[in-house]
Amino acid sequence: MNAIVRKHYPASRLPEELREGIPEGSEVEVVISVEEPERRLDISKLVGTGQNVHGNEEDVIAYLRALREDR
Repeated sequence: MNAIVRKHYPASRLPEELREGIPEGSEVEVVISVEEPERRLDISKLVGTGQNVHGNEEDVIAYLRALREDR
């Protein structure tokens, strides 16, 4: 993950909502990073899209949950 870091940044240049509680005249370190979206597979979109070789929807969900628990 990449981040933008600014050290010794004047707190007076921060947006007002971020300056709250910071003494006037202070310098801060600003770190900006992008949060990665949570990746989720929507199994319901796959149901009925092809030949069912893995059992019903409940069986597939149970199998995937078991795989996650093995980590």
